[in-house]
Amino acid sequence: MDYIQGLAEQTEIFLYSLGFGFLLGILYDVFRTLRLIISNSRGFVFFMDMLYFAVCAFASFCFIMVVDCGRVRIYAALGWVLGWLIYYFSFGAIAIKVSGAVISAVRRFFAAVFAPISRISRKICRKIGSSARRGKKIIRKTDKKTKFILQKYKGIVYNLNSFIKNSVSRNKGSE
Repeated sequence: MDYIQGLAEQTEIFLYSLGFGFLLGILYDVFRTLRLIISNSRGFVFFMDMLYFAVCAFASFCFIMVVDCGRVRIYAALGWVLGWLIYYFSFGAIAIKVSGAVISAVRRFFAAVFAPISRISRKICRKIGSSARRGKKIIRKTDKKTKFILQKYKGIVYNLNSFIKNSVSRNKGSE
């Protein structure tokens, strides 16, 4: 096992690190595009950023384990950062413009597909809502009538129980 790497091996690891950083930049644009398509709220941006960092950390761990047997070297980390920056300032600028066009196309597509479904569901909800309001009024009226009918007849168990309690308490008071 070599403890001191040769210059050729260090250069090879550095070049692999540049490529890996470039791939991490591509992954960043994929996450950014998904984030812009789905939502741009603070909580969702935070979640997506944490997910990106977790994926990058795991991928970096696997990369170091495979390429350099788990030894983290400064030049490898600099290669990641430099590769990411090369991507971000060169192809990343192009990717931002392309992703803007992709996002608008996806939104137009989903708007066209879901517009008829949305109209139909709104009509159904209005019909169900008006029926539910009518049903609620009927239930309230029926509930009031039921209570009145129960109080009208003294022989019903519901009223008999309260009648017995009231008569017992009156009898105790008269003694």
